[in-house]
Amino acid sequence: MTAIPPYMQYWGKAKKDSDSKGADYHLLPYHCLDVAAVGKLLLDANRPLTNDIAKFLDISSEELQSVFLFFLALHDLGKFSSAFQALYQSNSPDLLQVGRCKPYDGQFYRHDRLGLYFWNDIEKQGLMNALSLKNLQREELYHTKQAVRVLVDVVLGHHGQPVNSEAMRSIKPFTEKVNGIAAMSFFEAIFELLKPVFPITKMQSDPWRERLKQVSWQLAGIAVLADWIGSDSSYFCYQSEAQPLHEYWEKTQSIAVEALNSTDLNKAPIVAPFISIKKHYGFDPTPLQRWAETVHVDDSPQLFILEDITGAGKTEAALALTHRLMQKGAADGFYFGLPTMATSNAMFSRVAQHYQQMLSVDEGKVSIVLAHGARDMNDMFREAVLSSDNPDTEYDANDITATAQCNHWLSDSRKKALLAPVGVGTIDQALLAVLPRRHQSLRLIGLNRKVLIFDEVHAADEFMFELLESLLSMHFHQGGSVILLTATLSFKQRSRLVNIWQQAAGVLSQAPKSRAFPLATRVAPDLLCPLLEQPLASRIDVTREIGVRFLHTFDACVAKVMESVTNQQCVVWVRNSVDDALEAYQVLQQQLDHTDDCLLFHSRFILQDRKSTEDKVLSIFGKNSDARSRAGKVLIATQVFQESLDADADVLISDICPIDDLIQRAGRLHRHTRNDQGLYCRDIIDERDSPVLWIHSPEWDDAPSSDWLSQQFRNTQYVYRSPGRLWLGLRELIALGAVRMPTDARQLIEAVYSDAAYEQIPDSLLNQENTLIGEERSKAAKAHSQLIDWQYGYRDRSAFAWHDDDSDISTRYSDIETVEVLLLKRDLSGSLIPYADGTKFAIQLSTLKLSKNKYADKLQAIPENEEDAFKVRFRKTKYLQCWLPDEDSHFSYDSKSGFVEKNKRKLL
Repeated sequence: MTAIPPYMQYWGKAKKDSDSKGADYHLLPYHCLDVAAVGKLLLDANRPLTNDIAKFLDISSEELQSVFLFFLALHDLGKFSSAFQALYQSNSPDLLQVGRCKPYDGQFYRHDRLGLYFWNDIEKQGLMNALSLKNLQREELYHTKQAVRVLVDVVLGHHGQPVNSEAMRSIKPFTEKVNGIAAMSFFEAIFELLKPVFPITKMQSDPWRERLKQVSWQLAGIAVLADWIGSDSSYFCYQSEAQPLHEYWEKTQSIAVEALNSTDLNKAPIVAPFISIKKHYGFDPTPLQRWAETVHVDDSPQLFILEDITGAGKTEAALALTHRLMQKGAADGFYFGLPTMATSNAMFSRVAQHYQQMLSVDEGKVSIVLAHGARDMNDMFREAVLSSDNPDTEYDANDITATAQCNHWLSDSRKKALLAPVGVGTIDQALLAVLPRRHQSLRLIGLNRKVLIFDEVHAADEFMFELLESLLSMHFHQGGSVILLTATLSFKQRSRLVNIWQQAAGVLSQAPKSRAFPLATRVAPDLLCPLLEQPLASRIDVTREIGVRFLHTFDACVAKVMESVTNQQCVVWVRNSVDDALEAYQVLQQQLDHTDDCLLFHSRFILQDRKSTEDKVLSIFGKNSDARSRAGKVLIATQVFQESLDADADVLISDICPIDDLIQRAGRLHRHTRNDQGLYCRDIIDERDSPVLWIHSPEWDDAPSSDWLSQQFRNTQYVYRSPGRLWLGLRELIALGAVRMPTDARQLIEAVYSDAAYEQIPDSLLNQENTLIGEERSKAAKAHSQLIDWQYGYRDRSAFAWHDDDSDISTRYSDIETVEVLLLKRDLSGSLIPYADGTKFAIQLSTLKLSKNKYADKLQAIPENEEDAFKVRFRKTKYLQCWLPDEDSHFSYDSKSGFVEKNKRKLL
């Protein structure tokens, strides 16, 4: 009778419900082979990603697959520890009877970290024998072991972040001697079973190891995915009876095919031929779109910067370029990153109408995911299928299972959007790929072979620009392409973006020269044409002149609104802070005959009410509105208006703001060309009176005092912090007397943001400007300090500290700490329920973000026993602050005004 190997005495997965069908536990060797079988498919020799990595490492795809799946089979070495084995209580005589050891510590000594302890012993003995390394010179042996260690770090870090490699001796108390024997025996058995082919000669090369470190980030993402799918017990049924490894290996490889085919991860999209803008979108192309459908593209990593005014068709131009890049084999999908969640809502609808003309799969529709919970799903699209949700036993309070991690991560659609072939969301989800946050590698692998499209890139501050620089560089090295869209990019910003791409490509830097607008720029690793700058015309119906006039008091603005209402016009007043917007809204509510004719739109609404308000705004101010629905309507809004809505005002008032924001706001004035019936018609001359932008600003002063802005515009100064740049913008607008688009766009931007413009800021405002410059540099330094240091590869040394996925490591700098607040109400029985109860996404739709110090810390607390009971019922609310507005004496909430401070409401 054949003796059972020692490694067969160890469990790897266990059922959460012992009464359910099947075996109670899954033997550790079999789980390891399940994951290796999935990894073999994810790194199939015919996959583009496999070929890209293999080519980069100068080895065959088969060699890469062979070596990686061997190490994947060792990903759970740490589970051989007695401390881990003691977590599952079983009466089975076939499992290890744990002796004396330190109890399992899921916070500081997780099983992934324990695996490194066993590997260190294997490296000293088993590795030397398996790879016949004894005859190597000392230096050759060192380099070989270091190369192997890169791969070991990758697979041991399969829970989303590198393992802690410090204080290995402190791990010993969690183990027994028999554990090491079993781990060594398993290593030898797996080596014999899989017979990996190691490129030993290449592994002895220092430059080759550096290349391996570079691709270790992608391999780490594959390891996470393989572990997630290989842990799905709906396919990989638990087996507690010992079976020869070679027999189980044959079986699990077939199961892995079925498991992977049940997800969208094994379905390579089919790219439809690109024909023309006219064919795909149903209208003649704008000059920018015509360039996008004709410019030379290939399968190399390329950067495109598309600069044109609002309404020039940049989105369709970007989608056309993306379509052509995919057709050339440069990408398999795309991610559209927007500056805010509200803008991603609007963009999702536009992309959803067209993406099926670009991509398909054998079964039908390609997955598209919107990167937040508040989306209306319909037959046009479906969510990406990535795993089932069969649970298994939690290991420890601080060490959740792969299945639980998978379900938790994928339940957040912001993250899922990165893995779907087509994703629309905020730019932040992409930027997190360069920060040391759990599952960073998964984000990175999700962006691999995708075109990244980022809109309104000019809005990035120094903090975000630093992160963007790292992401662009990494994406270039992944072979990806990027399309950046903007209406107001400065020459300095464009030069910096071009330089980032050229440095990543390692080509001789060629500085941009053209100051034309509109402008299309292409940057490629092409020795003959590394930089292409193409001046363009703009669409005729968005080429226009907007008059500029000024209002210097609050009362004058209110009077202009009331005059517009009397004239049966629709009017928008964009204010710079929520408090300012509330003030204007409440004053106008008292003066209007019909209070429902005035809407308020700002960031302090829960998502349900924000979406409802968006729909109302678009029904009145949107493209399909008519003169009757628009007549006498008023919208008081903050910056979210210019960021998110395809709206069109007859009259527009804007508080003084940075010139690029002002151009964006002006783009909502007579945005849709209308006939004498007030109906939108494409390619006509607008029948309304010539557009006028009314700017609410301080009186002009050639020699302003230091409080020129703050004296009457305190909130504006607090938001923008640069009275000098606002003064420069105002000076240029007064000199021009009108804004002629696109003719004046570049002149306006450079008059404010160029180095020469800085020299013209009045001395009285210069100290404030220099303070802001110092703050911006400090932001950039802080962002740089948080970035992953790619040179170390996927290991703990690559960052000062790694953070959990729910921790607050942000892609945006703010000196105002914010908190996600969940609004609650009571049902008829008095129980707490989400404010937006009765909807599919009740939790997401009931949240808003508030300043921690100014508001969240002052909200009336809910009785602890009630809040605890609520969070038990709604587990996704664990990290949210709960608030019951109906029982707060200081703050209130309603669907028309949003979050309001009661005392301030009375004062206003």
